[in-house]
Amino acid sequence: MEIKPKSVFRRGAEDGAKFGIYLSMMFIFVALSTTLPLLGYLSTLMALAVPIYAFFTLRRGYIENGCFYTFSELWTYGIMLFACGALIMAVTIVAYTTWINPGFIYQQCQIAIEAYKSLNDPTATEIVSALEKVMEQNLLPTPTQLAGNLFSFSVFSGSILSIILAPIIRFFKPKDNGANNSFKQ
Repeated sequence: MEIKPKSVFRRGAEDGAKFGIYLSMMFIFVALSTTLPLLGYLSTLMALAVPIYAFFTLRRGYIENGCFYTFSELWTYGIMLFACGALIMAVTIVAYTTWINPGFIYQQCQIAIEAYKSLNDPTATEIVSALEKVMEQNLLPTPTQLAGNLFSFSVFSGSILSIILAPIIRFFKPKDNGANNSFKQ
């Protein structure tokens, strides 16, 4: 196997671009799930698969670099993967909620109100009241605020996931059967 050394930042940006497409598709599926409920299930599966996607992406990058990344480099690579991917997703969210479906945030709030009303619970009634006040006072988040919040959440959760995955990936190094000395620097 040929070693392809790259900085964690470059590798994270390159792999993050692909991950951004994945995250963007997941958002689009969520957005369209009100009209096509099957897409809601698909987006849920995609969300559950994010740790698996991250593991295999980080592992592939680690192996392509000759298994020379330190713990902190592998963690940084994961943070870059999520930051670049989330940036692309954030742009998709802003574009969708600004130009394609400007009423998306309002519609989602309405859906939440109806869902909470159906619960017939005192806590749910308080939430309905709060959401209705937010809508009356025009305090719903803007597309940029929504995208920024989801970006921050993605990078934070990606950082936590990467700090968990980094030692696991470093512990299970690929076996070199002696026929290939490509892991020597």
